[in-house]
Amino acid sequence: MRRAPAIAGARSIWPPPPDISRLRSLYLPHTVLGSDLLVSMPKMKTHHWAGATPSMKNLFGIVPGGVYGWPKNVLHWAGIHQSIADLHSLFPNHFAIVDGIVGMDGNGPIQGRPKPAGVIVSGHDPVAVDATCCRIMQIEPSRIEYLTLAGGLEGIAEENIQQIGEKPDSVETRFDLIMELRELRRARA
Repeated sequence: MRRAPAIAGARSIWPPPPDISRLRSLYLPHTVLGSDLLVSMPKMKTHHWAGATPSMKNLFGIVPGGVYGWPKNVLHWAGIHQSIADLHSLFPNHFAIVDGIVGMDGNGPIQGRPKPAGVIVSGHDPVAVDATCCRIMQIEPSRIEYLTLAGGLEGIAEENIQQIGEKPDSVETRFDLIMELRELRRARA
């Protein structure tokens, strides 16, 4: 079994991502590259560019700000949705635990507002976790580009995601979106 080295700040050049974005290489920490399992614990939130960013965009946090600056503009300029999909594909052993007890809606991630939803969503498939979070937030997952890039329409279809516990529609909480992203709203049956 491989173990992650406990050397803070150790870094490595990672080979090119799978060519979804315009990224040709990424400088990533050895501790992340050598890990057996990556556990991500983000908040359930809206985002002014990506629409919703429950777990997969949380991978931006492993890209060192000391190398790429803040707010890691290289990832945004390479295409935010494409960069999220690239990072996701680099870490197949990724477990997500999304804290939606109190999430954030509106103009996130910096000017959002606290949004109580009272849920925790977790799973070993971050695409399914994010699609489920979107449904809870009343956002249509198929309108979130990084989800369709990473999972395809079939991979994010509700009937293809095994749910254990509460069904998403029983815990839906409408998260406000900025005006420019209102087309992401999930249509009500």
